[in-house]
Amino acid sequence: MNKIEKDRKETLIQLLFDQNALDADRDDAAMDLGEEFEDNSVLDALIQVASNHNELDMILSSCGEAIGKIWVKKNVFNEKSYQKLPKFAQDGIFCIIKSRKPIWIEKFNLK
Repeated sequence: MNKIEKDRKETLIQLLFDQNALDADRDDAAMDLGEEFEDNSVLDALIQVASNHNELDMILSSCGEAIGKIWVKKNVFNEKSYQKLPKFAQDGIFCIIKSRKPIWIEKFNLK
């Protein structure tokens, strides 16, 4: 990863955690992280935000979609993390899995 990509990743993670930022900007940051990156630091940040049961449903859903995209890219489903997430985050993950890795629905008994 070059410096520009690293800086972008760090900026997006900071924005995702910034409670003073516009909700739409935080939502976009979550979606961009899921599209552009797949390393563990991004996944950890997304899971941390998605684990906040007081977070906005829109942010939870986008974090879930981003987590789902990364899991599919890495071909790894973390059932333990999935079970701990609020429903909107789980729904975001499920949406991605349903379209990109439907075999996981039955394998992990997802609904």
